[in-house]
Amino acid sequence: MVSAVGSSTSASAASSSSDSSSAIAALQKQLQSLQKDLVEANKDTSESGKQKAQLIEAQVQAIQAQIAALQAAAAQKAAQQASQQSSSQQTSSSSSTAASSSDKRYDTVGSMIDTSA
Repeated sequence: MVSAVGSSTSASAASSSSDSSSAIAALQKQLQSLQKDLVEANKDTSESGKQKAQLIEAQVQAIQAQIAALQAAAAQKAAQQASQQSSSQQTSSSSSTAASSSDKRYDTVGSMIDTSA
């Protein structure tokens, strides 16, 4: 049952990861389109052309910020998952080490014999 919970968590994490990846890809595609529009707008030296270029620049900056936020969230989520996996591995390793340590303490009982008596 525990492995089923872990696998569903992994599945939801993978789904979430692909969701953010697809969102980032869509934003990057939109960014490329806006950058092309910006090149065209910069060719127009009229006042309306300058205003259009400024608006496009603002859109570009907003999309870049969204991409950065999604990437940061994805990195944070990946770090949390790695930390959780690491701590669960350390917990299982610690419990097996403690069990073997408790077995080893009985190995030395009686090994010291008083030979001076």
